[in-house]
Amino acid sequence: MKRFFIAALIALPSFAFSQTAQHLKASEQFAEASGVKASFDGVVDAMLGTQISAVPEQYREKFKQVMTAFMGKYFTYEVLKPRILKMYTDEFTEAELNELTKFYSSPTGKKYASKMTSLTEKGMDMGRKVIEEHKPELESMMKEAFKQ
Repeated sequence: MKRFFIAALIALPSFAFSQTAQHLKASEQFAEASGVKASFDGVVDAMLGTQISAVPEQYREKFKQVMTAFMGKYFTYEVLKPRILKMYTDEFTEAELNELTKFYSSPTGKKYASKMTSLTEKGMDMGRKVIEEHKPELESMMKEAFKQ
C-alpha cells in the first residue's frame, strides 16, 4: 500500500502537467477556431485608432508612430499568446473549450468570428457617439462630482 501511494505521488506531477498541456492545446484550438488569433490585429488597430483620435491633431502622427512601434513589440498575438491561452484555461475547462471550438467551427460560429472585429469597432463607435451626444451632461456631472 505504501508503494502505491509513493508511485501515485511520483506520477501525479506528470499527470497534472499532461492535463495542463492538453488544456492549453484546447485553448489554442479555441483561439484559432473563434477568430481570436485572426482578428487580434484588427482589434488592436481599432483600439489604437480610438487612442489616436483622442490625441490633438498636431501630435497624432508622432503618437501613431510611437504606439505602432510599441504595440508591434509588446502587443501582438504571438507575444501575448501564452497569456491569452492561460486566460482562457483559467476561465474555461478543457471540455468547455472543446465545446466552444466545436461551435466556432460551425457555419454560424465562423460567421460570428468573421464579424467580431467589425462588431467591436461598431460597439466602440456607438459608445463614442453616445458620450458625444451627452457630453454637456457628463461635463456637468464631472464638475459637480469634483467640486472643491
